[in-house]
Amino acid sequence: MKTIVAGKTKKGNNYYKFSMSESEFTGLDNDNEGICVFCGETQNGCEPDARMYECESCEKKGVYGASELLMMGLISFSGDDLEENKDDQP
Repeated sequence: MKTIVAGKTKKGNNYYKFSMSESEFTGLDNDNEGICVFCGETQNGCEPDARMYECESCEKKGVYGASELLMMGLISFSGDDLEENKDDQP
């Protein structure tokens, strides 16, 4: 998973966008992991629609569930899955 600085909040904090494969996203979503938009760390125990949970790493309220990040436009998909499945095709 890669983080890309997306911009700054009204309070001046940097926030991130994330690029990942579809299988990485599915893993996050199924394992109830969220990602902090301020530091990029993953956190367990987050429902897919979690919003503004406190981050265990940076202690800011920036942890969102995977599905919520996708709906917010903060996750984009890379082509990694396409490369992995290319060898499986006849």
